[in-house]
Amino acid sequence: MKKLKVPNIVTIMILTVITILFWIILSVIRIFQKEPTPTIPSEILNPFNSSYDKSVVDKIEKRIYFDKEQVFTSPTVLPEI
Repeated sequence: MKKLKVPNIVTIMILTVITILFWIILSVIRIFQKEPTPTIPSEILNPFNSSYDKSVVDKIEKRIYFDKEQVFTSPTVLPEI
């Protein structure tokens, strides 16, 4: 008994149909699992006030900064117990 051979084009078409069906199924699953877009409060969406506040800058400039030598550093050797 002689076995019939399936043509190559039929095999390629079957694999293509399987691939397309798999792609569609995964796309539908992805659509249903997609997270909804978050709602953003209107306070966040309001425009930012970018005016220059000179008083704040003056306060920063008046702060006291210590040099590295003026800062107390702890000893690196730990005392024995």
